[in-house]
Amino acid sequence: MAYKRTKTFGGRTYHYLVEGRREGGKVRQKVLKYLGKSPNTCEIPVDPALAGQLAQAIMSGAASTEEVKKLLKQLGVPVMGRLKRVSLIYNPPLRKLALRVE
Repeated sequence: MAYKRTKTFGGRTYHYLVEGRREGGKVRQKVLKYLGKSPNTCEIPVDPALAGQLAQAIMSGAASTEEVKKLLKQLGVPVMGRLKRVSLIYNPPLRKLALRVE
């Protein structure tokens, strides 16, 4: 199960998505993703085929917060806590789509 981990170095706080794994009788943490300095922002690469479905669900305005959370969970996007903002971002030079969840 993945969860959010916070570490402080030199007075600055950093946030990670980690997973606990048992290795040799001990629990070890494996960092799955660096979440940055803001604990509520997560940026995930999105397959272009799924981006259309996601954009349609978000732009329709008919989906409730719980429905959007459910859709994100089906896509494998970790949503922790309150959902504030969901953005679909396209980076033209790299031709990549990303989903930003706050």
